[in-house]
Amino acid sequence: MFLGPDGAEVDWVVGYGPPPEKFQEELAKIVAGGETYKDLSAAYAKNPKNAATVFKLALKWAYRYDTPKSLALYKEVVALDPDGKAGDYTNEYTKVTVPYTEYAALQLAAGGISGSSPSAKPLRDFMAKYPKSPLMKDAYGRMANYYGRTAPKEEAEAFFEEYAAKYPENPAILDQWLARIIRDKGPYEKGVELAEKIQKARRGPSIPDPNQNVAELYLLKGDKEKADDVYGKGFMENQVFYLAYNMISYANYWLRKDANKESALAMAEKALAMVPDNSFFMQQVAAIYLKLNQDDKALALFGPAFVQKKMGDASALNEYAWFWAGKGKNLDSALIAAQKAVELKPKQYYIWDTLGAVYGKLKNTAAAVKAMEKAIELAPEATKATYRRNLEKIKAEAEKK
Repeated sequence: MFLGPDGAEVDWVVGYGPPPEKFQEELAKIVAGGETYKDLSAAYAKNPKNAATVFKLALKWAYRYDTPKSLALYKEVVALDPDGKAGDYTNEYTKVTVPYTEYAALQLAAGGISGSSPSAKPLRDFMAKYPKSPLMKDAYGRMANYYGRTAPKEEAEAFFEEYAAKYPENPAILDQWLARIIRDKGPYEKGVELAEKIQKARRGPSIPDPNQNVAELYLLKGDKEKADDVYGKGFMENQVFYLAYNMISYANYWLRKDANKESALAMAEKALAMVPDNSFFMQQVAAIYLKLNQDDKALALFGPAFVQKKMGDASALNEYAWFWAGKGKNLDSALIAAQKAVELKPKQYYIWDTLGAVYGKLKNTAAAVKAMEKAIELAPEATKATYRRNLEKIKAEAEKK
């Protein structure tokens, strides 16, 4: 988060991915200014009819996961520039370039698969209006989320038949289809057929990662910097992270099934050894130790010693306190962490929520209510309802006594 001298928001970056040099470049752009949230907001105030400005401001809110604000602005883009002539947007990850209006239209259509009455119709309408859009694959992917979880069984089956036929080279689609069959507990015959196709698509001798060939091309051109970008340190750091994540997923899967416990534990510990300073993996492995009734190991890994190391890190302390509040264990240490986090960041509403949760587990209802009321006071309007529900739960638990 970047703040100006007056404390007002200048801009923000949500999330991080290696290498650090690329992240630093992003921060340098913000410092230089020009298209920060503050710049775009000022430009929008002066001329709310400029579709390019409105679109870029919508992206800012989308990156921050503020869906209501981003969708409201995307709607303005479509109204201001229905023919899509105001300019083009290139997604930095997919490298797909489309008019602002076309991208905004997809985001608005995708909003139809969420909410109280989800429907794929807006996305179907988008596909009908832009039949040759480079965003077609994205539109199908958005619909897959709806058909994979929410749509009636018969509709889901028809959709995945269509989706798999359109992109037969992508076994990930078969994975999604199989997951829906598992959710529906059938049809098993189709599930077996898909499983065999998935295995066949992934079978065979190992081949070099495609990034290796891209790097080789750049080296032939004499561009080592680009070769490093696609197949250097950052690439391998991501590979290590994903492998560790998959190992943790494996461990959690088999523990849920109450099977393969020895292998699950071994994979979890190997994953942590690969990323030893990552608090997410520390929590995951600690949770696995707790499931296996190895509380001493959990506390040794993610217990009071961790708090002592992180006494200046409000985020780490908050994660720690929230973890143990959820487990209902190690609550005295969790309380120390939550109190210190509040001391470090007294205006962060979610930290007050954590403190309230810890007090609630400790049966200190008065302190829990006070902390939750503070969380509600500080929380944005969009999230106040969530914390009010949390407060009501604490009060209800107190009444049971």
